[in-house]
Amino acid sequence: MIRKLILAGVNVFRINGSHASGPQITTNTNSVRAVAKQLGKPIAVMLDLQGPKIRVGEFTAGMITLKTGQTVTLKVTNEKSSGSFIPVQYADFYKDVTSTGRILFDDGKMELHILSKKDGIIRAKVMNGGVLKDKKGINLPDSSISAAPITKKDLKDLKTGIKAGVDYVALSFVREAADIIKLKKLISKSASHIEVVAKIERHEAITNLAGIVEATDAVMVARGDLGVEMPLSKVPVIQSEIIRLCHELAKPVIVATQMMESMVSNPRPNRSDVSDVSGAVHSFADALMLSGETSTGSYPVECVREMGMAAMEREIYQSANRAGRYWEMGANPAFPIEQAVANAGVGMAELLDVSGIIVLTHRGYMAKRIAALHPVPPIFAFTDQQETMRKLAMVRGVSSLCMPLKSELAGNLRMIFGKLRKQGLLKKGDRVVVVASMETTSTGSTNMVRVEIVT
Repeated sequence: MIRKLILAGVNVFRINGSHASGPQITTNTNSVRAVAKQLGKPIAVMLDLQGPKIRVGEFTAGMITLKTGQTVTLKVTNEKSSGSFIPVQYADFYKDVTSTGRILFDDGKMELHILSKKDGIIRAKVMNGGVLKDKKGINLPDSSISAAPITKKDLKDLKTGIKAGVDYVALSFVREAADIIKLKKLISKSASHIEVVAKIERHEAITNLAGIVEATDAVMVARGDLGVEMPLSKVPVIQSEIIRLCHELAKPVIVATQMMESMVSNPRPNRSDVSDVSGAVHSFADALMLSGETSTGSYPVECVREMGMAAMEREIYQSANRAGRYWEMGANPAFPIEQAVANAGVGMAELLDVSGIIVLTHRGYMAKRIAALHPVPPIFAFTDQQETMRKLAMVRGVSSLCMPLKSELAGNLRMIFGKLRKQGLLKKGDRVVVVASMETTSTGSTNMVRVEIVT
């Protein structure tokens, strides 16, 4: 199945920490690596940490029915309830909830309004009822959660993921930049270069969005929980703002949750799903994520293929209908040199209508900078690091290849042109823009842009 999904178009496999233990993380990572090697494709693996789970406890009957208008009580306990109260497993629930806020169950299907909180008991009125089953999730859109986003299970899974060699770690329930910084410090202690993906799914994260994006390596717009935490009408606008900020700071951005939901049980998508995918591509998201559609859905391969076709149609349209990019800005000595180099490279590429942009990079930073400007020509990133090649699989418009790089540019270009011609990505006589370092690729800053003819 992994092989079929890669051939259908998958670039990154996500291992969900909510459903995977240590051995499964290692086994799944090894499986992806083995198939990717057989196919000769750069495929990344992302470990999605579970984070703290705020859930309902257990009922003796396995469920209770909440009726609209009734008053119920909630308390933190591990004991089963006969239905006289709603048990909550999260230890700091009473402390964290406000005295007048909302409590949502099961992804917002049921809504309660808090009436009072006293002596460890919370009284609330049911505004929208339904059947509440054991272990269903709780959202508190009007309260701040005090639990740290990294749990004991996450620490164990992180250690396993680092040892297995995953490329990305996604952090759930991010509230502020400090959460990202803490995770990065844990990773750095292992001398690992795993990159961090901040999942934006809490209302606190929207307030602290700029700092989070600056601190992280990539961002996931987790629209499921975000749509419960925030009014649904705001989610598309928030998505656009997150994508804009990620482009500004050259951070890859993933749009996730229910993108092809209709294909969980159907062999063809509905029109709204296709439009959703096309809209995300139109806004220059780097990656589109599937979850239930491919993990438990009946048509995983068909789903990936349909998503790929929808994305490609939008790409073709955008490439055919976009004029060259121009930057109108005044002199600014504080402007980042790397960004100026990226701007110059993309500007030259589009003004000259070249066939591609070749980037020589060690850690992938310049490739991300160039990709964030959305050039029409494809980006061919060459690196001497296998892990960099895999990570760039998540960056829009980038084809990443790994090869030993010399300090002398001419020798590199001979090898690069040979590889690209052999793969049919470029042909003799094509004009390309090359962005490279005047020193070795592992030291110094990328500081050279030039135009070359493929020989």
